[in-house]
Amino acid sequence: MKKGNEGIVIVSNSSEKELDEDASGNASDEFEIVEESVSQSVEDKQSDEELSLETEVSEESLELLDSEPKSISNTNIFRTIFSRKTLYHVLVLFTLLTIFGFLSYFDKYSESVTKVIIVFGYGFSFGYFLTAVLSRFEKIHNLSSSEKLTSLIIPLTFSSLFSISIFISLNHSTYGKIFETSLKFGLIIIFILWQFAQAWWMRIPFKEIAIRRMNSYSSDGKSNIGKFGNIFAPVLWSLIGLSFFYFVSTYVPSFSEYFNPIFVISWFLFMISMGAISFYFLRKMHKELWTNPKVASFSAFFAIGYWGFLSYHAGILLYSLFKEPSFVYDLFFMIFTIMLIIYSLSVQTFRAESRKVQLPNGVALFNKSSGFMNKHNVIFYSISFTIVYGASSFFLATDSSFMGDVKNVSRLSHLIVIVSGIIVLLLVNYNLLIGRGLMSKGFFESMRTPKDN
Repeated sequence: MKKGNEGIVIVSNSSEKELDEDASGNASDEFEIVEESVSQSVEDKQSDEELSLETEVSEESLELLDSEPKSISNTNIFRTIFSRKTLYHVLVLFTLLTIFGFLSYFDKYSESVTKVIIVFGYGFSFGYFLTAVLSRFEKIHNLSSSEKLTSLIIPLTFSSLFSISIFISLNHSTYGKIFETSLKFGLIIIFILWQFAQAWWMRIPFKEIAIRRMNSYSSDGKSNIGKFGNIFAPVLWSLIGLSFFYFVSTYVPSFSEYFNPIFVISWFLFMISMGAISFYFLRKMHKELWTNPKVASFSAFFAIGYWGFLSYHAGILLYSLFKEPSFVYDLFFMIFTIMLIIYSLSVQTFRAESRKVQLPNGVALFNKSSGFMNKHNVIFYSISFTIVYGASSFFLATDSSFMGDVKNVSRLSHLIVIVSGIIVLLLVNYNLLIGRGLMSKGFFESMRTPKDN
């Protein structure tokens, strides 16, 4: 049979089917085609290729895809991430970030601190990235994933070599300054791009919960839970946020003078405006499909969870407009985000590797990871990404970041996350509709109002 570039493939003696995306929203490039050796004439092959375009997958098959494999649970994921084989690497990550955070408070030595962050931030990020790439080789994988302290030899060796190379380049008499400026701009770009990535990765835990809840609903009948859930979610988190602000104003006297009716009105207007914008486009996208019980339940439960993430960034952004934000809040959330990113990448990787569904009539659906990221190297990729993110955050906290005002950078980053988050909210709902075969329109086309000519 002719092999497609990507997709889920159902293999039988008669036809094959490509799906762009499953009902869980997993990207199609996570799947690999498995072929059977069938003796056919050229005419039969052409006939099969034509039939593959018309083959339909039953809803039972999609529901099988929706369900999470029993072998993958949150307990198993956390046990794998924080096993003794990965413990030392996680300790390296948090030790390095702690050192960056401690050094960022020494304003008098900001130039030296900046160089340290650049050297070790980039050096360790490249070192762990190379370790992840090379872990496909059995010897490197066995050595870097052992329960002994010797598991640090390979990543620390690579990281040291990269760090030394960067340090030498920074002190080059001719190109040192240019190289340093380029790396500084690189950290700023990484910091901004991370805000987009953060909004995308943070969808994973809420999507997992929404999928489980969706599977408990019947496909028959109608339901308005999706509409009510998307209206209720921003209101709920507005009230929770208001309670938190009240708590802060009670125990932080410097904030109590800002916690006034203007602040409260601004908070509710901000949240309700964002909720109205997202609801408007979701309503246009779903149209009559929003009464489907499974679609409606997924949309509702995902919104209730994901709006908690958006409300945090909205709250910090509003807080920073009235009062200078505390770096402690962002530091706490950075650590929380790092842990969630490691979890999210692990969930995606484990699901992609373990999914294998047997369908009726001898038809089999196979799934295999793409090879770039698997359960053996996902921790190394995660550490690589989060080290450079932490370096960019602490770099912007130093006086030599040449950004002028770190507060404005922080405000911009939260605004980027909020805008990106609304887009992610729409994309997750759109992917569900596409994955279940309920929609064939493009993303922007689905929200466009048709004009009568």
